[in-house]
Amino acid sequence: MSQSKRTGGPKTEAGKMASAKNAIKTGAYSTLIILPGESEKDFQELEEQFVRDFSPEDIVAATMVHNLTVLTWKKLRAQKIEHAGLVQTLSARFDPSENSKIIIAGNLAMSELGAALTLLDGMSQAKEDEWKLAFGFCNQFIQSIPNAQELEALKLASPSLYGYLEAKAVLNNKKDCSLWPPMKVQTSDGTVHSFIKFYCEYFLKENIGNVHIIENIVQLRQILKEIKEVRLLKFMQESSIQRVHDDLDRAFFRTLSELRKHQHWRQERNTVDVTSEE
Repeated sequence: MSQSKRTGGPKTEAGKMASAKNAIKTGAYSTLIILPGESEKDFQELEEQFVRDFSPEDIVAATMVHNLTVLTWKKLRAQKIEHAGLVQTLSARFDPSENSKIIIAGNLAMSELGAALTLLDGMSQAKEDEWKLAFGFCNQFIQSIPNAQELEALKLASPSLYGYLEAKAVLNNKKDCSLWPPMKVQTSDGTVHSFIKFYCEYFLKENIGNVHIIENIVQLRQILKEIKEVRLLKFMQESSIQRVHDDLDRAFFRTLSELRKHQHWRQERNTVDVTSEE
């Protein structure tokens, strides 16, 4: 295939997941010791630790110690590749079709569910709490215009909403929040609105995706949990991860047993049997 026709790797999520699974097998059974991107220095330090632990005294023991190092190195490699593959699998964009039992209540349409789940998966607890506060204050201020004291409290309680309102107020040369309660906004159709109420409603519209997430947060988190569990099980079944670990473990402990037998044989061979003459 010519260079211009090469794809540069899988583009779809399914292709990337398959590539991750293949990487586990390739990394575990490769005849190369240090693959591109791995640190030769780290391998040497690992081997030096094995040498200190087992103190090989001949070429046979040294070869076994080297093999133990290689097997441990491959075990560590498999764990790294497994972790990367799992992260990629679990964080891929979510599709509602992955869970046939999904029933969403409230304002969230099925067509919006995939994007909502993806957003929620990347949302920290701190960010979730921040959105809850901001949306709560918005709804409160839409119902009742806050006074200057309440706006000062908003600055600490919800910096994101306060900063949003402040940015809009600055456009009218009124950064001081004590000036906001009586302020008015006139839209293009000539309608006059309360400044705070108008921009609180606008804040909700601009963040409607997150509004829907917060409104359905409990149900969405449960759906997210179930989808990830299904993905994890499928990944474990299709990637042969356990087989890789089992193969490496068996080879490691077999080599370790042979090394101990060899060292015991060497010790017995070098033992001088001194018996007292009668």
